[in-house]
Amino acid sequence: METTMPGSRRNVVRLKALQRASRALDVIPLTGADERYHVASGSTPGRFYEVRLNPATLEARCSCAWAEHGGTNCKHVLAVLRAHYAGEGRLSFWAQRQDAARQHRPIIAGDGLFATVRRG
Repeated sequence: METTMPGSRRNVVRLKALQRASRALDVIPLTGADERYHVASGSTPGRFYEVRLNPATLEARCSCAWAEHGGTNCKHVLAVLRAHYAGEGRLSFWAQRQDAARQHRPIIAGDGLFATVRRG
């Protein structure tokens, strides 16, 4: 399943599959670097990608090949968002606001990406 946000620079492909894959990735905050993280590759042991996060907008940039060729919201970005907001609860990601709203949970809105927060 592919979801493209019309009029948005976000291109969300198989969001739920990426969300599942993001749960297995190690996220390491970079010391002394505001909102920058290293995320372990899921396919190449010993390889890490750098993710820069703007938590206010759920906007992030990743150094992986998919992101460098125009893809957004890769599994590395989702892993960083999950780690960053871990103190608030468990995040689930949605491509459209109405899908997030159906969850009846607090919503963190971003640029073409929405997260619901399950507290506790």
